[in-house]
Parts: sequence; C-alpha cells; structure tokens
Amino acid sequence: MTGGLRQRMAWLHTWTGLWVCWLAFAIFLTGTLSVFVDPISDWMRPEQVHGHVEPPFAGPLDHTQQLRHGLDYLARHAANSKMWELWPRAGEEEFQVFWLNEHGYYQDAHLSSATGAALPAQAGAVRDTLGGMHFVEFHHALHAGTTGLWIVGAASAAMLVALISGVITHKRIFKDFFTFRPARGQRSWLDAHNLAGVLTLPFLFMIVYSGLAISWSTYMPAIPLAQQLRTGEAANVREYGPESRPSGRPGVLTSLEPLVHIAEATFHSPAYAVVVNHPGDAAMTVQVYSTTSSDTQEGNLLSKRGVMKFDGVSGALLETEMPHRAPPNGARATMATLDELHRLHFAGAVIRWIYFVAGMAGTAMMATGAVLFMVKRRQKSLNEFGAATQRVYRVIDVLNVAAIAGLSLACIGFLWSNRLLPLELAGRHDREVMAFFGVWLAALLHAALRPTAKAWREQLWAGAALCGLLPLLNVLTTGQHVLGYLAQRDIERAAVELTAIACGVLLATAALRIGQRRPAAATALRKAAS
Repeated sequence: MTGGLRQRMAWLHTWTGLWVCWLAFAIFLTGTLSVFVDPISDWMRPEQVHGHVEPPFAGPLDHTQQLRHGLDYLARHAANSKMWELWPRAGEEEFQVFWLNEHGYYQDAHLSSATGAALPAQAGAVRDTLGGMHFVEFHHALHAGTTGLWIVGAASAAMLVALISGVITHKRIFKDFFTFRPARGQRSWLDAHNLAGVLTLPFLFMIVYSGLAISWSTYMPAIPLAQQLRTGEAANVREYGPESRPSGRPGVLTSLEPLVHIAEATFHSPAYAVVVNHPGDAAMTVQVYSTTSSDTQEGNLLSKRGVMKFDGVSGALLETEMPHRAPPNGARATMATLDELHRLHFAGAVIRWIYFVAGMAGTAMMATGAVLFMVKRRQKSLNEFGAATQRVYRVIDVLNVAAIAGLSLACIGFLWSNRLLPLELAGRHDREVMAFFGVWLAALLHAALRPTAKAWREQLWAGAALCGLLPLLNVLTTGQHVLGYLAQRDIERAAVELTAIACGVLLATAALRIGQRRPAAATALRKAAS
C-alpha cells in the first residue's frame, strides 16, 4: 500500500473487495431473493390454498374456551416454565400454546378449541419445505448458526471498508453515474462496476450497516450478559419476556378474558398473543399483543405490535404501547428503524420491487468487480504472488465462475428440487437445502475442471435453461401454470415464474456475449503472440 490517499484507498478497495466479493455476492443475491420470501414460499407450497379472509374487526371476541383450555394444558405440561404464551384464534378449530423449556427455548403444541386436547402434527397436507426462508437463513447466517452469523458479520464489515475506500478512490463519482461505454473491454467492465456502485451507494450503505446493527447481541455479547446479570435469567427468547425477576412467593393468575377484551377494545384488533411471565409467582405479569395487518401498517414505518401489560394477580393495567409507534427510548427507536429498513416488514409491493432492483444492482457491482480484477490481470499481470501468481489467478477465475454463475445455478436448482423430490421423503426440507449446496459444489468442481471461458458459458446456459423451463416443470409436476395463477389473481405465484423467465433471459444473454467475444479474444491473443 503506497502512494497518496487515493492510491492507498485503491489498493485497499481492490484487495478487500476481492477476498470478500464471492461471499458478499452470495449474501447479497440470497438477500435480494429474500425480499420476496412470502411469494417464493407460496410457490413452493402448491397444495396451500389461500382463501381465508379476515372479517373486519367489530369488537372484542370470545376467547374464553381457548384461554381456559390453553391454561389447563400449560399447567399440566409446563408448570415450572418461566413463560407461557397463548395464541387465541376465535372461531377456529385449533390454536397454539408455547412455553419456555428448562433450557430457555420455545416448545409448542396445537390444541383443539373444543376439547383442549393436543392435536398431532398434520403431515402430507402441504409439502415439507423451507420455502423462501432458505434464502433468508442463508443470507443471515449461511445455515451455520452463530458461526455463520460471525462470518457474515466479518464479510459485512469488510464490505463497509470496500464501500468507503471505493468512494474515496473514485473522484469522478457523479460523472461515473452517467457513464457507460459498451464493447470496450476493460473500460466497459469498469464503467459497469462504477455505474452499479454509484447507483446503489446509499442503499448499499444502509443495508450493510443495518444488517450489522440488527445482530448486535451476537457481535456485542456484553450487552445481553449485562441484561442477564440484571434480571438473573438466561432466557434465549427476549422479544416477549420474561422481563423481571420472580418474587419467590406464590400467586394466583387473574382471569385472562377481561384483560384480552380491554386490549382488543384499545387496539381495535384481535389479540395476537397472550403472554404470562413467571406463572404462579406473585410478581407475574400478563402481556396482550395486538394483531397488525396491511390496513394498520399503511402509512407507518414500524411494524411493531401494540402491547398492554397487566399485573398478573390483580389485573391492574401497568403499561400500554400502541402499535406502530416508536419506543420512547432513542436507542431502541433507532434500532427498530434499522430493523424495519433491513427486514422490510412494513413494505408493500412497490418498495419491495425497489429493494429487489437495488439488490440486483448491488450484486452486479460485486460480480463486475470480481470479473474486472481478472480482466485487468489478463492484460497486464502485476505478479503479486511471485512464481505462484498464475496459479492464484487460476483459483480466482474458478471462484469467480462458481460464486457468480454457480450460485445462480444453485438458487434455481433449489426451486427445481422442490418439485422433483418425493413428497413423502423424510426430512424433505433438509434435502432441498442439500440440493442447493450440492449443485453449488458441482458448479465449483465444473469450474475447476473446465477452461474459464467454457465454464462461464456452460454454467450460464445451464442456469438459463433451468430458469426458462421452471414453468414447464411446474405444469408437469403439479398441473399449475402461470395462466392459471393469473386467472385466480394469484399474482405472487405468477410473478415467481415470470421473474424466473426474465432471469433466464439475462443469463442466456450473458452466455451469448461470452460466446461472441471468445473468437475475438482468441484472435487478439494470436496476434499478440506473433
């Protein structure tokens, strides 16, 4: 790292960006697909029928029977739990209850509204699949738990370094916004990289920084440790409680039905969850959470549910937080805003498409940056690694193909596995994830065994074929198709297949461009050799 500030930042941008670009591309591509997690999940569950429409809320509902059955079940099966949670659903034949086990994790049961008996899990009605949550979980933690979360955090921090150094490096940042010169080799790749980066710069800063911020409890473990020291509890669930110390003295739980009625009348919506903290203790509290919907969300950034907190013994109202309102604490309000901007709970279709386009532009910036490195080195090697330079360049070529074309192939392969795996297969959702990683690994091996240009072209064509043939596969395996979705006004499922076709066209176009440029490149190399 030598020279002035811009030269040093250019070095930092190049090498920081290169070593994380493959992982960052994977995180951004799956994160972009996660924008439409619900439509993807719906498409991957073709047996699921959407016909239930919630009637307008006309007043407090009758939850008496479900609440009584739920409390009886929890008293028998979770008497020593620090938290009980009930999800009353008036008019439905079943409802759910949850509790914290001795390890601080959730357990749950489905109960009959009529008898209170535990109901067996329904198998076979809807296929077992992670749906779009696969992309969410990979984007968040690479399907690797806390270890994956730390890896994603390190890559995100490196991305912030690459973004800041890139801004310093490009002194003509505003001119770059309007400049693209096609068919100019290295110049075109640089223009595409700059254009995509400048176009999405505010979005990239926001999405990377907010992604780091919302995982604060992992990256800054002293904070939850301080909370544990203050409350004396090591619960792994903090969104609903428990929030205070038990007194150690017995207490009798007040009737929940009047508390739920008060909350529903206050929030003008059905109760979503009823939480009892430290049941059986004199210091127990009851929290009633509101239901949010697209109607209540409209015009509000925060998707936060309303909650009323009551004394669990006397039933006295202790605290009220209205839905969609920012917490009074400034730090919590900031965190809630960053969380909403990243996870998009508040967003409708228009904002989600804006995020999708911006996310795709961001992934294109990372892809063009990775390719640009090798385009420049093919024209003029800097011999950075001495005698091993050419071998390192070959490894970078292989990783470029596998990370960009190979991951695209793995993503569409994941959708194909949803239709091809047998419905009765045990652990089916895990097999879909295995198919995703299997296709990605096969792409890496293919890239290592084939010449770079051929590997690019073959994997891009394979991805284009799988994208374009996805609607045909759907017809053959389920009998459903785009026209049927449109006739049923199922726009989301139709959009999944139409978007797949559009992606197939883009991949085919890229494959054709590589095929067209290869003879010209070979001619240029022969001339240079002569």
